[in-house]
Amino acid sequence: MKDNISWYFERKNKLLGNNILAICYKASKEEMKENGLTNENVLILVKNKEFDKYINIKDFNLKNCLQNSFRNEPIFLRIQSECLLGTYGDLHCDCEQQKADALRIIRDKGGMYIHLPQEAQGHGLHYKLKELELQVNGRDPSGKFVGQKDRNDAQKFLINNEKFEDKRSYEIIKKIFEELEIQDTKIILLSDSESKIKILKKLGLSINPYSRYMEKEVNLENLSEYLVKILDGTCRYNKNSLNEMMSLIETRKYNERTINTFLKIIEKINMNTIENLDEEDKALFLNTYNNIICGVEKVYTFKDSNITKVQNKFSCRVSNKIFGTLKLAFHKNIFSRIALEKLFFFHNTNEDYTVRIRDSKVLGIKDENSLFLEGQEYLQESIFLRDQTKLVENEITKSKLRVFFENKDFSYTKKIDMITFISEYEIDGVNIYIKRIPNIENHIMDVYGKKEKILEFIRNITNILDKSMLNMISSIQ
Repeated sequence: MKDNISWYFERKNKLLGNNILAICYKASKEEMKENGLTNENVLILVKNKEFDKYINIKDFNLKNCLQNSFRNEPIFLRIQSECLLGTYGDLHCDCEQQKADALRIIRDKGGMYIHLPQEAQGHGLHYKLKELELQVNGRDPSGKFVGQKDRNDAQKFLINNEKFEDKRSYEIIKKIFEELEIQDTKIILLSDSESKIKILKKLGLSINPYSRYMEKEVNLENLSEYLVKILDGTCRYNKNSLNEMMSLIETRKYNERTINTFLKIIEKINMNTIENLDEEDKALFLNTYNNIICGVEKVYTFKDSNITKVQNKFSCRVSNKIFGTLKLAFHKNIFSRIALEKLFFFHNTNEDYTVRIRDSKVLGIKDENSLFLEGQEYLQESIFLRDQTKLVENEITKSKLRVFFENKDFSYTKKIDMITFISEYEIDGVNIYIKRIPNIENHIMDVYGKKEKILEFIRNITNILDKSMLNMISSIQ
């Protein structure tokens, strides 16, 4: 046995059961560089039902044990790149779930788990923390807020890579199998990575994929990790997993890195440059995009009348560039007035519904054709019923606002002050409100109208400004 391999026969292991082999392969400096390893030690855990007969023998031969144990059955193999933060509880990725599922299969069927020290695609833990801080919290290494970025954009920001660089290689896997003299054994790879399967087959290993074990726990925290693998074309997911991902996106509660990655996938679908998605999958993504752009359809009932109105609402955060973009798109200033607004929120504790009073004072108007006057003040009451798709609107007076503060059935919950740029009936089919709210980065843009009109509006402005402008599509409360 060469000096680069050490081993230990474990009698008990709480993850894999009794009698497993723990093997360490010590990589050379050249192998570390070639394979993107951040540590020279590769841990290999091996389980096989035949191991019971080897545990108590006096003279043990590792290669003979492995060859004889896997002579008539395949090796269920999991190659796991290191993710220390996941090991210690970080839920933004799904590494720990994949590890647990793989170990369960190997315990039941027999096989091999290889832990490759390739933290952050071979860039290391020091880099990984900087990358995650950008992804999750949007802050650069100095602590300055620069906006949340997906995995690929974070790398571009940190090390100026125009194209995402994955330093990992799997040639060392073939080398390990050759050292253990089991390179001709059939392998069932526990992975849904199309690229990993292709690479290992190209190296000459007998690989068959087996991704059914992946009981994916997709959630709002790790969703972007799945999406970036779809964007890069490295993994293929089944219909159930894709439906689960799209259902989460339709909740509109995702983070910024998730929506940025999702929008890049939509762009690739429209350009017909996406891999590993069939036509049905593409339609699923496009339908989800249309649904989140249009938001929730709401029915408005005007108090003391039979008038009702049905419309969708789209919301996102935008930078100051939005004003120039809108002028380029529509060749005119689309805002009919600017107003100082105060929003008061009250909750009816007895009947469990919410009332919002919008106190709006006109600071400026576009021209004399405006329905409003400079300095004019008006108040509007919106009653949000239990069914969040329905609300009642009614204009009220200042005295009515005072009544809410005095009424014991209502609890005063919060107040929001903001400057609002308002475009009503200036663009065909949509009304635009752009709000500047203290303590919120940049502006909030609300677009109201029918579904097809909102989509037309979004297409008009994203043709001029990149879709990253829509980086915070959400139901802003």
